[in-house]
Parts: sequence; structure tokens; C-alpha cells
Amino acid sequence: MRDDKGTAYVIGIAASAGGLEAISALVQSLPHETGASYVIAQHMSPSHKSLMSTLVARETLLPVQELVEDVVPEPDTIYVTPPNKDVTYLNGKLCLSEPAGRQGTPKPSADRLFYSLADELGEKCIAIVLSGTGSDGSYGVQAVREAGGITIAQDQSTAKYDGMPASAVETGCIDLVLSPEQIAQHLKKIMAKPRDLSALQKIGEESGEHTELLQILMARTQVDFREYKGNTVQRRIQRRMVALGMSSYEQYVAHCRQSSAEIDALYKDLLISVTRFFRDPNQFERLGIELRAMIENHPQDETLRVWVAGCATGEEVYTIAILIAEAFGGLSELEPSKVQIFATDIDESALRVGRRGVYPGSAIEDIPPHLLDRYFDRDETKVSVKPALKQLILFSHHNVFQDPPFINIDLVSLRNLLIYFKPKLQERVLNRVHYALKTRGLLFLGTSETIGPMQLDYEIVSDRNRLFRKRSLARKGVASRISEFQLSAPRWLGATRTAHKPTQGGTDIHKDMFEGLARSIGSNSMLVTGAQDIIRVFGDISPFIELRESSRLDLSLSLLRSPLRDEAPSLCSVAQKRQERRRGSRHEMPGADYTHVYLEAFPIALSAESERYTLLAIHKLSIDPEIESGDSEVTDMSQLRQLEADVASTREALQQTIEELQTSNEEQQSLNEELQSTNEDLQATNEELETSNEELQSSNEELLTVNEELQINAAELEGVRRDLESVLQTAPLAILVIDNAMQISRCSEPARRMFRITEGLERMHLSQCVVPKGFPSLTQIASETFSSREPRAIQFESESSLISLKSVPYFNEARDLRGVTIVISEVDTEEMMIKMQMVEEMERIGHFRLDLENDKLHWSPEVFQIHGLTPEDGVPSLDDAIKFFHPDDRPLVQEAIETSMRTGQPYQLNLRLNRADGRMAYVEARGTAQFDIERRPLTIVGVFRDIDREITRSMRLEQFEHAQADRGIGFYSYDVANETPYWSPNLFHILGMDPDRDQASIQGAVDMFHPEDREMVSNYVARALKDGQPYSYRARLQRKDGTILPCKGSGRVRRSDSGDITHVFGLFSLIED
Repeated sequence: MRDDKGTAYVIGIAASAGGLEAISALVQSLPHETGASYVIAQHMSPSHKSLMSTLVARETLLPVQELVEDVVPEPDTIYVTPPNKDVTYLNGKLCLSEPAGRQGTPKPSADRLFYSLADELGEKCIAIVLSGTGSDGSYGVQAVREAGGITIAQDQSTAKYDGMPASAVETGCIDLVLSPEQIAQHLKKIMAKPRDLSALQKIGEESGEHTELLQILMARTQVDFREYKGNTVQRRIQRRMVALGMSSYEQYVAHCRQSSAEIDALYKDLLISVTRFFRDPNQFERLGIELRAMIENHPQDETLRVWVAGCATGEEVYTIAILIAEAFGGLSELEPSKVQIFATDIDESALRVGRRGVYPGSAIEDIPPHLLDRYFDRDETKVSVKPALKQLILFSHHNVFQDPPFINIDLVSLRNLLIYFKPKLQERVLNRVHYALKTRGLLFLGTSETIGPMQLDYEIVSDRNRLFRKRSLARKGVASRISEFQLSAPRWLGATRTAHKPTQGGTDIHKDMFEGLARSIGSNSMLVTGAQDIIRVFGDISPFIELRESSRLDLSLSLLRSPLRDEAPSLCSVAQKRQERRRGSRHEMPGADYTHVYLEAFPIALSAESERYTLLAIHKLSIDPEIESGDSEVTDMSQLRQLEADVASTREALQQTIEELQTSNEEQQSLNEELQSTNEDLQATNEELETSNEELQSSNEELLTVNEELQINAAELEGVRRDLESVLQTAPLAILVIDNAMQISRCSEPARRMFRITEGLERMHLSQCVVPKGFPSLTQIASETFSSREPRAIQFESESSLISLKSVPYFNEARDLRGVTIVISEVDTEEMMIKMQMVEEMERIGHFRLDLENDKLHWSPEVFQIHGLTPEDGVPSLDDAIKFFHPDDRPLVQEAIETSMRTGQPYQLNLRLNRADGRMAYVEARGTAQFDIERRPLTIVGVFRDIDREITRSMRLEQFEHAQADRGIGFYSYDVANETPYWSPNLFHILGMDPDRDQASIQGAVDMFHPEDREMVSNYVARALKDGQPYSYRARLQRKDGTILPCKGSGRVRRSDSGDITHVFGLFSLIED
């Protein structure tokens, strides 16, 4: 398929031994009408005609062509490379060329094909590595991945020979590992997803540069990618989404939460740990020259210290180590104590490769032939770094923009790292590197990188080769910069030079030669930079130096006495401009052994990229005034020639000065306008500063107060942390605290035991927990909580326990989601079943469960009894169970179950049941549906209660009430323990009271008797409460309206099993005339 620009995918396929079988399986399933072109680089014998195209054509309906000339690839076409040829993609064409590898290297070269696809097509290419021996393609997949393409390797379990796919996987740059059939199916997904970054860019703008996903990455890796260039991050995220066949960013975030492997894959993709031996050869050639000069002038008692930041898999580190070893005269001449190389990266898997020092055999293509056997051991498939070279290097995990830098470093290599950082982070890293470097230390950058705003801190050694040197910022103790123009070895990497040995006194022959030459030109001279700074003095120039109160205290030409001070700058400028020696005017300046002096400037020719230097000599002249005043013609001619030379020199200097003045005047005029504007701004700023100063004083007082508060808060936070740890240690519940990357940041002791979390294991991914049998996926539950930002609660059974699980999100003050807390409580179902059985036996309640997946019922023993069955009769089917209900009640049961399954609401029904013994029973049925994590109904659980007795009791009570009313009898009782009386409704009526308004009480009843009868009734009741004796009496009732009616009453007591009186109850009625 094509993108908006019409560029189609080109898919490179690499294979060797066993490749025909894998290619056949692949092409059989290749999708049609995708618009992609396929290029097969199958290793073949160079001396035999190939039948590959014929064999492949039998397995697919796509057109298959063997390449015979350069062609523009057609869509949906398979191209086969002929024997003894390499194929590359160049300027939109597939081009055949002679093999570029050494004798015995595989042909055609998969690496060469993949390199060309990466260079020309970038993200529109796919590299596939199939069965084969060796390691061809391993470096090519790195280039494809770096360019944004997709890389796929055959699953080693399906490969007849797993050498090539295994080597490709070991690089860490393979996106997918699949069987050939799966590769074909996945290609369609990849090409069906257009690489549209607009959606990701919109998400980045709305949510602050993919905040959610970057928070997951930071929680998992402790690396903050927010300062990486947004476009780089977006492309890498999009590349992973395409590789996985995902089109939704939200879907990919959810996938990252559940898969720690995908977070790690995205992390590696963002790191882009790709490098090669002697990558960019011209740059390393120049570095080799600088290293030779550095080593020749390095103090013998000091160790040469090198730092390679972002070393990836180590090829660049070993390249620099080889250059250093060559400068010392080879490994045999290099003492390990003389060199210390730090190789750092944040990719642990890449560091492991570097420490091992074993690389694919195809790496030999990048190593100069004369260095291969000196520094490497090799076999048929691998290249190994010699142990003597490895021991010079210390590989270490180090984050260049977070961790403290190394110090006293002579060379820092920071190649192809800054290009992925935003400008602010670039400056921060360069500042750290500047701190790490020694004065005059070297900085080595990648071809697309610059020092940006740090130009004042570094001077250019070679701009084309990205070599920079730390400037000397302090004069005291500054090393001589004379080494910059010493003679260096004439060749970069030729035959090894003789071992570097110190000469007597620690001097150097080249340095001695230069100093001798400088002294011969002028016994009193100085070395001057283009900025007119004096960096080296030869002889004694103190008679020509002038120091006053107004003098600038820096070592520059401004310290010279007048008129030398006025002439020297222009003389140096003219000499540099003309690139030839220039002589100044003769000046009368009497001294001990001279009367006149003149200056002479010698430009020092270095490379065009280096800083300019001038050797400025001060020559003394002694002229006798008497001879000079004579009228000898010879003297006159000599003076005339001298004057003419002085005039010519002055004219050149004047012309140079005029040009500089004109330029300076224009700059001064522009500067004057800016200064006027700036002056106004400064006046306003001064007023603001005065105000700000007052505010700062106030702020300082506030900060002191805030500092005290912060100290108090810190102590409180420490207390809270300890309280939290104590709670987690003592909590009886299993508690897991999950961060944004689905890693366990804290857990309680029960959680450690339940999920077998090892003590001290930090940042363990939730998916790595050992989940007990019957538990749902914790990862899925947490992921849904992250997505919904709402609490979740589910219940389920696990072995012999009933589990309640709650997943609750937690936020910071800004409502940013910080993580999820999972709380798990369990109840022992065996104990619960025993208690339930006792309750069921007491209350004639039974419970049931219906498994909706297979419509299987489970009844407790009491349910069998309610149905008139025994457990030996077996549990009936669901249909047979429903038939026990009265025909008119069956639709109600089915509707209640279906509603509960649909809505999750419980139901409650009173139903008629046709028992097995033919008797009609009345039951109360209650139930509710239980769901899985995806809200699918799993079971219906509920209870049956036999309400026959309740109905009978209610009916009999109702009949008793009717009988009391018909007979004019009232019933009463008294609960002795609780002192609670009860009166029947008819008793209220007899006593002339309203049951809704009046309350029953013993004293109230006694007070309703005639005053003469009250003591008698009270004694009867008291005796019954004391001795338990029954009683009966006749008395007179006095109503509130004054009516006196004859009445009678009786009573008796109820005793407990222990003989204690618990109740007094009896009857009361009026005596009719």
C-alpha cells in the first residue's frame, strides 16, 4: 500500500541455508494488492545457475522475476537476486552490482540490501530475516530500525537453521518474531495502517507530549523522555503501533499497561541503540590524528581518560580503543594502567553486548583489514574483541542527563545522541560534558550534531569532522597550546609506529624544534591568538611591557608599551590576511643595549579549520647618533630605504586600520542605536529592580518561613511514610499499590504471601505475580481501572475461599492519575458453609447456584427437603427444576432470572411449589446474577425459604384475633427480661384505648382498675412474677369516662429451660350482666 506521497513499501527478505523452505511458506500466504514489492536476497553458490525464481513462482500467484538489470520495482511483484551479485535500492530502482564483501562473505549481501532500503525509503521499508547460518542481515536490521522501518525475524523454532534469525534477534532491533506464515499475515496489517502522525501530534498537544505513556515509561525505566524531541517520540510510538497492527493510541496505551514486554520494546526503540565499527570513517581518521598528538603530549604519570556516552552495543568504544592502541604502538606496547575508557549507556541489554565483545561476522566489513587480526578473533559466524583490548574499557549504566558526570576526562565521545534531544536538554548535556573535560580536552560529536550555544566554551578543531576542544578559561595553570601546531604522524592508520617513549626531561622533539625555530626568529617574541591574547612568551619582553592603574589585567597585546601597543594588532592582522611575514616601523625606545626597536609578525599556517596564531618578534637596534647625523651618502640612502619601508609598512597598517575602522564605525553606529534603546530599557529596568529588591527582601523572609515549614512537612511526611509502611505490614488484607507502568510499588504482607512476591523485589510488573487458582487477570482489572478512572469491585470463588476484590484509582492534587490500589479480602467458604447449614436447618432456608455456562444446578440439602426430595435423588436439570413450580408461576421465575442476568438487579418472589410427594408448598425465592470482569453473567445464586409454617402461623394468629373479638376477650403478655408489655388490639378496645395513640404498660393497666381493686390485682401479678403461681380474679374496671364495668382476668408464667420466669401472659374480659 502507498502513503499520501505515493511511496510503496519495499520489503527485503534475507535467507541462507534452509531459506527455500521458509521463503516458500512465506510467499504462499503473501497478501495480494498491497502495492508492495518484495526483494529476496538468498545466499547461493556463485558458480551455479539458480532455480530460485522458478521454485518460488510455483508457490504463489504473484509475479516472480529474476533480476538481470536495474529495474523500477513493480507493485505486488517478487524479485529474486541472481547468484554472485549484490542488490541495492538506489534512486527508486533495484540495482545489481558486484559483491562488495571480502572473499568468502555471503552473496548476495542482506546487510547491503537493508542499508540501501533504510537510506532510500526510511519508514517505508520492511526487513525480514529467515532461516540461515551466519549473521548476515544483523547490522542491516539495525539500520532499518534506526530509519523507522519494521524488522521481522523468523521464529527460531520454525527455522531449519537459526543462525541468521538468532543473530538478528540478539541485536535487540527486531520488532516481531513470527513463523513465515504469520509474517505474511502480519504484513497485511502493517501495510494497512497508514503512518499518519497527525493523530499522535494532536494527542501530544492536548495531553502534554503523550504524558500518560511517558509516565508509564518513566515508572518502568526511571528515564524521563519528556525532553526528547516530540517528533522522534511520535514516530517511535507510531512505529510500534504499526508493528503490532494497532491504529488507536488509546488501545496502544492500554496494551502497554498490560504488557511490560511492550514497554521494554518501546523503551529500546526510543533509545535507538544502533552503531557500527568505524562508522563515518573520515571522522575517525581525523580523531586518530588528534589522539596521536594528545598521547605524545600527555604527561607520562597520568592516565589517559576517555568517556564514550551513549555507547550502545560498544562498537564505537572499541573503535576508539583501537585508535588509542595504535597511537601507543599496538596492544603489546600499551599498559592497561595508561588508559581508562568509560563506556556508558542506559540500555542494559546493549551494555551486556558491549561487555561480551562478540559481534556478528558481518561486522568485519566495517573494520579496516590490517586491524582485523590485531584486535579481533573470528570464526565462521562471529567476531570477538581480544581480551587485551576489552580490559581497557569499563561498561557502566549511566544517564548522561540525570546522573553526575565523570571528571578529568581527556576525550568525550557523544556521537548521535544530541540529535534526539530538545535544545534545552542538549545545552544541559553539553554543560555536563564541559564540566567533565580537562582543559584542552576533546569533544567528538556525530555528523549531524553541533555545539550550539556552547561555542564560547569550545573551540573548533575540525568542524567538518565534528571535533571540538575545551577552551582555556583560566590563565593560572593553563597548559601550553603549542601542541596544536606540532608535527603529527604523517599517516592515520598505517604500520604501527614505534612505541611512545619519553625523552630525557619529559620534552618532545617537535616541541623543541618549534621553540628553537621561534627563538631563532626572535630572541624576544610571543605567540598571539587571533583574539590578540598572548599564550606563549619566548625570551624576555618585560622591557616592552607597561602596567598602569588603568591597564587591563589580562595577558594580551594591550600590555605592550606605546607605540608598540598601537602597531602590534594591525601588524598581526596584516600578516594573517596576507599570510606572509610583515615588518613594522622602527621606533625610538632607548634601553640598556639598544636605542630603537621594531616588530616583525610571522603568521603560522595551520589547517583552515583551526584557530589562527601569529609569532610576534621584538627586534632591538643600536644606532649611534653621531653616525646617523653624519652627511654620508651611504647613511642617507640607508635611512631613506628604512623610511620607505616604514612608510610602506605604515601604509599597509593604516589601510588595514581604515578597513577595520569602517567596519567598526558601522557596528558602532548600529550599537549606539541599540545602546540608546537599551539605556531606556535599563532605566525602566532599574526602577523595576529597585522594586524587585524590596520584594526579594520580603521574599527572603518568606522563604525562611517556608523553609521551616518544609522541614516540618518533611518530618511529617517521614512520619506518614512510616505509618503507611506500618499499616501495610500489619493490615490483614492483601493490598497492592500499582503505578502507571503497572508495576507494584508497595504491597502488604498478606499480598506478598498470596502472590508469592519476593521480599525486596521492587518495581515488579503486575503480570509477573503468581495468581492463585480461580483468580481473574489482575492486569486486566487494573488496566480497566486506569482506562475508566473509576473504582471496580468483583466477587469470585478461589479454591475454598470467597474473594472480594476492589480496584480503586488514586490521583494527585491536579487530578493526574498516579496509580491504582487493589484490595483483596477473603472468607473461608468451608467455615461459611458450616454456619450457613446451621442457619438453614434452623430457619428451613436452602441455597442454590445455577451455572449459566452449562445450565447446571447446585442445591443445598435444605432445598432438597423443601422440594420433597433427598440428596440421593440427585439435582434435577434446570427445566425439570422449573416444572416444580405452579404453572402460573413458571413465567415469573424465568422472567426474574433473565432480568437479573441483563441488569444485575436481585429478585424476590413468593411462589407455589408442587412437591415430589404431591403436597403444595409455599416458598420465598431470592436470587441475583454474578458476572465476570467483562460483565458477562456467570452464575445465578440465591436462597429458598419454606414459608408454609409462616403462612400457617399467620393464619392461626389471625383466627385467634377474630376469636378474641367475637368473645370479647383481650390477650396480654409481659417480657420479664426486657420489661416489655404486649396488649392485643382487642384488649386496647376493651380498655377504651387507641392502639395507635396509647402505649401498653403494667402500671397503666393497674391504674385503670377501681381504686379498691388495684392492690389486689398488683399482688396477683407480683406473686406470679416471684413464685410463678397462676392467678385469676374478678374486679371492677374504671374507664376514663368514669364508667365502672365488672371484669375478670387470669394469668400464668412461662419458664425457660433453666426454670427462670421469662414471661407472664393471660386473658382479660368484661363480665356481662
